[in-house]
Amino acid sequence: MAEPTGGPLGPGPGAAGGPGAGPGPGAAGGRGAGPGPGAADGRGAGPGAAGGRGAGPEHPGGSGLRAAVAEVWCAALGTGEARDEDHFFMAGGDSVLAVETAMALREATGTEPVLDILFEYPEFGRLVAALGGERRGSGHGAPRALTPAEERLWAVEQVHRGTPLYHVGAVYRFDGPVDVPRLRAALDALAAEHDALRRGFQAPGRAVTAAVVSVPCRWVDARDVPAEAVGRLLDDEVRVPFDLARPPLLRALAVGRGQAGDVLLLTVHHLVCDGRSLALLETRLGELYDGAGPVAAEPVAAAGTLSPPPRREEAALEHWRRVLAGAPAGLDLPHDLPRPARLGTAGGVHTLTMPARAVAALEAVAEQERLSPFMAWTAAYVTALSAVTGERDLVVAVPASSRGPRQRAEVGMFVGILPLRVGLRPGATARNAAGQVRRTVTEALAHRQVPFQTMVEESRHTADPSRAPLAQAAFTFLDASEGGLRLRGTAAARELLPTGTAKYELMWSVTRCADATTAEPAYRAELEYHAELFSPEAAEDLHRRLVAAVGTAFARPDEPLPVTGPMAQAPYTPVHERVRRHAVRRPGAPAVLHGATRLTYRELDLRATAIAAGLRGAGLGRGSVVAVSAPRGADTVAAFLGVLYAGCAYLPVDVRQPVARSRALVRSAAHAVLVPGPAEAAAYADTVPVLRLDTLPAPCDPAGPPLPPVALTPEDAAYVMFTSGSTGEPKGVVVPHRAISRLVPDADFATVGTGDRVAHLSSPAFDASTFEIWGALAGGATLVVDDRETATSPAGLRRFLERERITVLWLTTTLLNQVVDFAPDALRHLRVLLAGGEQLDGRRLAKLLAGSPPGRVVNGYGPTENTTFSTTHDISAADTAEGPVPIGTPISGTTAYALGPGGSPVRAGEAGELYVGGDGLARGYLDAPALTADAFVPDPFDPRGGRRMYRTGDRVRVLPGGGFAFLGRRDDQVKVRGHRVELAEVERAVRDLEGVADAVVVARPADTGTEITACVTGPAPGDAGALAARLREVLPHYMVPEVAVLDRIPVNANGKADRTALLAALGPAAAGMTAPAGGPLPPSPSPGAVRPPAEAEPGGGEDPHDALARGVHTLWCEALGTARAHPEDNFLALGGHSIKALRLLARVDEEYGADIELVHFLTSPTLRELTALVRGQAAGTEAPGGTDGTDTPGGTDGTGGTDAHDGADGADGADMPDGEERADESTG
Repeated sequence: MAEPTGGPLGPGPGAAGGPGAGPGPGAAGGRGAGPGPGAADGRGAGPGAAGGRGAGPEHPGGSGLRAAVAEVWCAALGTGEARDEDHFFMAGGDSVLAVETAMALREATGTEPVLDILFEYPEFGRLVAALGGERRGSGHGAPRALTPAEERLWAVEQVHRGTPLYHVGAVYRFDGPVDVPRLRAALDALAAEHDALRRGFQAPGRAVTAAVVSVPCRWVDARDVPAEAVGRLLDDEVRVPFDLARPPLLRALAVGRGQAGDVLLLTVHHLVCDGRSLALLETRLGELYDGAGPVAAEPVAAAGTLSPPPRREEAALEHWRRVLAGAPAGLDLPHDLPRPARLGTAGGVHTLTMPARAVAALEAVAEQERLSPFMAWTAAYVTALSAVTGERDLVVAVPASSRGPRQRAEVGMFVGILPLRVGLRPGATARNAAGQVRRTVTEALAHRQVPFQTMVEESRHTADPSRAPLAQAAFTFLDASEGGLRLRGTAAARELLPTGTAKYELMWSVTRCADATTAEPAYRAELEYHAELFSPEAAEDLHRRLVAAVGTAFARPDEPLPVTGPMAQAPYTPVHERVRRHAVRRPGAPAVLHGATRLTYRELDLRATAIAAGLRGAGLGRGSVVAVSAPRGADTVAAFLGVLYAGCAYLPVDVRQPVARSRALVRSAAHAVLVPGPAEAAAYADTVPVLRLDTLPAPCDPAGPPLPPVALTPEDAAYVMFTSGSTGEPKGVVVPHRAISRLVPDADFATVGTGDRVAHLSSPAFDASTFEIWGALAGGATLVVDDRETATSPAGLRRFLERERITVLWLTTTLLNQVVDFAPDALRHLRVLLAGGEQLDGRRLAKLLAGSPPGRVVNGYGPTENTTFSTTHDISAADTAEGPVPIGTPISGTTAYALGPGGSPVRAGEAGELYVGGDGLARGYLDAPALTADAFVPDPFDPRGGRRMYRTGDRVRVLPGGGFAFLGRRDDQVKVRGHRVELAEVERAVRDLEGVADAVVVARPADTGTEITACVTGPAPGDAGALAARLREVLPHYMVPEVAVLDRIPVNANGKADRTALLAALGPAAAGMTAPAGGPLPPSPSPGAVRPPAEAEPGGGEDPHDALARGVHTLWCEALGTARAHPEDNFLALGGHSIKALRLLARVDEEYGADIELVHFLTSPTLRELTALVRGQAAGTEAPGGTDGTDTPGGTDGTGGTDAHDGADGADGADMPDGEERADESTG
């Protein structure tokens, strides 16, 4: 197979190796003289042999640098001549002679070569070229530190080795043949001109520039190959990994297509080339191919990258602190696949053309509001994201150039990331959004000198391996007219190849191009998505919804934007169907662990199917309510799932409450009741049909016919849960299937994936169990049940968490307070801790965060009527100051408004009553239409009408940065140990007791949280204990008050009970005349059961005299800036990230010679594990817990992960206002 040497794009036959055939002296060796495509490497003569392999002998009597080098060479080796291909060591040189020769070269040439230069350049021709580079002062050979932009990409590459995440593949399709020898010479000359193309990157984060490189250029004859096969060839080529330590990070593939015209693919790594750089390379490559002048005397050295990073101006840093304060921890996108515990890089792309009407509407607003195209399309993306997610506080990442005037013509990596935060108030319009985007972009550009990693650190977001920090969505705007390659007068447009990866969960790229038929301007939209989160079908559906939202919003730019838009969620999947999918895909994975009981997903599915068959056999199905009266355990979980399989709704009954209350609930609400066995069945004998779990059919044969599914709608009831009623009667909240699907498993506040172990400690009748059970099982995680009272003892909880390796935990505020007080280190291994139910204590949170905190601490707020959580807030140190801890912003699929007396939204800083709604909203109260109508009211902000919202009765203050702070109840409803309690219901129960003349129940704060006290008149003071005992027979344990017997109930001027006077009368002395309501608080653990605060302990907990452990401990503390550490400290939880980790591992390598890969460390980033890794390498053993890195995701450490850097791999194309440098060089 011969390479083409002539044709319209080439120099003509025979020109490949002759004078003038190449682009000038930079042709680096006449690559045409080397082997053709059939050679093993296809690279011709080899790296950069200046002059050509055919060059004649060089005698000492020559002139210039070459002559001086030849004279030293020949004298050292005793030869009479020196040819380019002559090899120093093969000609008789040894290591001692090499050093002596290097010293002689310094004197003879006036250069300063390193003494081992002959080991790197043993061929004469390459040695001359290398010394020529030294003389020109290109800076090669001397390592330099990475710029912040390079350091981010370098860190990501260490986690995702071997992936094409930051490969830029540019394809050019010509009408004729490409002269490959001429192309090779031009590519080598191009590399000679630009230091960036000769730069490699070595551990620990150093950049080294080589003097000479040869750009790999392969030619493939594909004249008789189908176009589809050529496409696969190009796709495979762009995915071939680079060795970052071995420049050039550029290669070419020329594909001969005969009459169809040749195709050229240039693949370059983003570390050395941004969008503007690619355009510069295209222009210069065309000039060199066409025979432009010689290489400049001094290569372009990328001055911007050789200088230290720009000084961080405090004013700019303060701007970003202010902008990002209180920013949401994540954007919950409507993906259809469970979020993995660690997000990878696999991605896909969906492409469509923007409708002309949507474009015209957007351009009209852009002209009226003086928006550049980049600003206009960014505004379009923000409004569309808000529409499909329901989020009002959004952060979108955009690439921004960091080039100064000196770097305008330089090739390199000059791009950073700007997180644009846009907050849309209720009632905001598309025009409002456009104006805010214009201001946000302008301010961001004015403060763009702050590196993105610094912004991440200053934002104090806790690292989450399943998400990237600050922004999960990105945007780029491109202009197709700005890219292309012209060779010998024939132009080819640039086409960017997808690499099968994704840098962000979603990245929208809009490209301005020309319509293929009319040549009129058109816009192509590409949605790059994470394939681990979105199926292709869901991504396509989401893309079409985004585009439709743009058209809708800007067609009516002065109408309010939809308040929440995820109501058309990605394809609806009931939660039990998600569990069944896991049983099919991962049948042997552990689903439920409960003491000695271990259920895999297949076993759980079979057990639930058998229960469903029994229910259907009893005539129960869609619309039926089945009570489940069983303690927390594996059987109860299987029963819930079986009820859903049967198409029914389950009603959890708290077995700890009085039997009379349980009987009343079942009689009023259920069509049947499931119980474990005969003892429990007797309690419901005369209420509704009783089905015993121990008598239902055995689990079905997996090979047998499956149970036919029941067709359910999102509005069908999934469960009924009773809460305290203000009328004195409990209220049954009917929760539909859509509400659970909105909550789990991929909620933004706490994603649960297959690697998680979720604790189930809540009562099944408490709505936190909804998150625990279905969050685990729908996400493919393991649900770990403890039916003991583990959660009432901090020490017992600690033992449970450690023994079961729990990663996700829900705690009530009361228990969290006890844990922080008595076992503060118990939570250190958690990935996510959710707490709530009552107001969080800032002082205790500060203590938790300052000690051994979990990976994330989330404050969760929400009534049962809106399915467990309505708003959440990621807790940071800033939240522990004075004032209430924020309850945060609405979760995905949720609306939340603070409304004043007139029903209008209150302003930031003002207080109002909180109303919540969205996909989590309950259908209403069971058989209570009047109560339902009173509490579930029309949503006045729904532009389509028909939606409802729930009036919570909670007063909140709107925070300046968005979100809410809880102020208290509007009525007499309180939260006790996470349970909602209507004081009226408790009062009614107390008044019903024989001997009680009057009763008023009041709530008061206590160290353990809110406590309630019943102030009664009538009985003797000594009867308080007996009254409390009788109340325990009729009320759930959390509703049983302390009892204080008083002479009289004080009244105020209006003749009503004076609750303020009652609280004052109770005071500390009240304890002497009250009986504990629910029994004594659990005993505190003994001092010996709690580990004391961490001292400066050796890393592995070994002998304190162990020098290695002490040394690793010291390096750990240096990296984190701390004075001491505990073996179980988590590097990421303490503010570490991948860049800090790289620096730590570099220091470890320097001190101990332990070359630990970043991915191995991040798998288990504790001090103990690091010490074990170092010790294992020192002992010559395999490091524990190591992986090959193939399954380690982006964003593993909170530095940005796969999206630590930029947007698309394309040309720059944003037009920034007022002459600003372009802000979206989209390979950057």
